[in-house]
Order: sequence, then structure tokens, then C-alpha cells
Amino acid sequence: MPIRVFLSVVASLTFGLSLLACGPSVGEARLVSAPFKPATCDLDFLELKIEDVAPGGKYELLGHVMLRQEGMQDPLSPKYRAEVRPRACAMGGEAVGILLMGRSMPGAFSAGGTSIDYAVVRLRRASASVTPKKF
Repeated sequence: MPIRVFLSVVASLTFGLSLLACGPSVGEARLVSAPFKPATCDLDFLELKIEDVAPGGKYELLGHVMLRQEGMQDPLSPKYRAEVRPRACAMGGEAVGILLMGRSMPGAFSAGGTSIDYAVVRLRRASASVTPKKF
């Protein structure tokens, strides 16, 4: 491999890794359509149990906000709350709980890091009893 190509690849990898270090990568998954709320809506951070979001539980699961960043991170840090809040509000969320959290140690192909899955929820609404129409 010519030295110029090698240096170009190294520079690209270094630039890509520096971008990862700047902030978390963020993903969203919406499960239910709910009315939008402003980005600064009141949002509680709760300690949820799986039964709380199971069918018949106290909360309805609206979606997920997933964060991933290098290093060992605090999932309730102000920085992460600021990332999660506007996304959860846009989903119509009333509260957020940590559904899953994983940490990986540095290895040969990874710098290690923290992955957090925030569950966006709202209080379960009483379902209207609707009789289905027959055809």
C-alpha cells in the first residue's frame, strides 16, 4: 500500500474517532403516535419496573431514546438529560425511565463505552369501550 493511501486512511480513521468523542450518538424509535409537546416540557425521570410498562401496567410505552458514547457515562447526567428531554417531549412523553444500560470495556476493535435505552412513557389512558362494527 502506498504511503499516501496509508496516511489518508489513518487520517480518516482519526477524524472519525474524534467525531465519536465529541458527543453521544443518538437514536430514536417511536412506538405510539402521541401529541407533540414543546422541547422544554415537564418530564420526570423515573425508576421503572418492567411491569410498569407491560400491558395493563401504569404507563404506556411511547418509544425509546438510545444513547451511545465512549467511556463510562452517568445515564442521569445533566448532559444526557438535555439530549433525551426534547426527543421524549416530541414523542408526547410525560416521563422517562432507563430500560436498559450496557457498558463495554475497551478491546481490540472498540474503545469501549456506555449504551443507554431510555423508555419514553406516559400514564396509561383509560381505553374507551368501543363496540366493533359488524360487516
